[in-house]
Amino acid sequence: MEAIQLLGAVTGLALVSGINLYATVLTVGLGIHLGFIQLPPEQAALSVFGHPYVISAVAVAYTLEFFADKIPWVDSLWDTLHTFVRPVGAALVGINAVGTVDPAVEMAVMLLCGGVSFLSHSAKAGTRFVVNHSPEPFSNIGLSLAEDVCVIGGTWAAFEHPLAMLAFTVLFVTGVLLFAPKIFRLLRVEVLAISSLFGMLFNGTGTSDPPVLFDDVPDNLFNKILADTASEERRFCIRCVSGKGVEPGRNRVGFLYMAGGRLCFVTRKKFRTCKVGFDISEITELKFYKKRLLDRLVFRYGKKNVSLHLFKNRPDRGQKIAEILETARRVI
Repeated sequence: MEAIQLLGAVTGLALVSGINLYATVLTVGLGIHLGFIQLPPEQAALSVFGHPYVISAVAVAYTLEFFADKIPWVDSLWDTLHTFVRPVGAALVGINAVGTVDPAVEMAVMLLCGGVSFLSHSAKAGTRFVVNHSPEPFSNIGLSLAEDVCVIGGTWAAFEHPLAMLAFTVLFVTGVLLFAPKIFRLLRVEVLAISSLFGMLFNGTGTSDPPVLFDDVPDNLFNKILADTASEERRFCIRCVSGKGVEPGRNRVGFLYMAGGRLCFVTRKKFRTCKVGFDISEITELKFYKKRLLDRLVFRYGKKNVSLHLFKNRPDRGQKIAEILETARRVI
């Protein structure tokens, strides 16, 4: 029973560390320092978290995360930077929580805690990416405050009710694994979007430079695009993300191009090439929105609202593509 309780404690700490590592360590440290948390002998190594130096350092880090976590898209950047920090930190917390054990057990605890933390981090980052598409900032603030409360409460529960925390962790991990494909698609989009934005900023491309309307296409999609556009001049071919109303489903990374009076989006789904096309003559209410991380191209197609998210590889190219489509609509 003691081993199961210890397992519940370490996995519970790993779970909340994936949401906010600094809040977890700070809660443990303050709880030990102030006497609210009484450590059993096997967890004596965690007493180092109660040292004033550790508390001071992690308090500074938590303060930075407290504010970064409440600013739209800054929170996504922060989560991306902590993709490896949180699982590694959770693994170190787990090792300290089990104390001196057999090296094989220690390795198992490291992998288990790192894996649980990575799953909870992924769930948080994916949720934040979705919330960041809302036009107002209050949902970010509310979600961040709720996460802080959950981390503090979860840390306390890991010590006081380890069996309940173990059951909750198992349910949480099961739920995340069921939705893993969607979550990791969101994370991929987030990483690519941030990489594109930083690439544009660090390349020093000013808004006066002409927008580049062609991206490198991988071999598994190139032949499909080439077959559609072989007899005409391609006016653009850019990597983008499917949104609402696009047949392959949301958050699929693919390529947007024009072919034969149609706006086409091609991507890969379940190892197959999938393409959806929209007759430009039937597109109405075409609008372009410049956003912080991903620009949006939206329009009406029949009774459907369609949205496509454009990476910021170059400034103003999303606006340029919207102008090309608007011109093509008028000509057709």
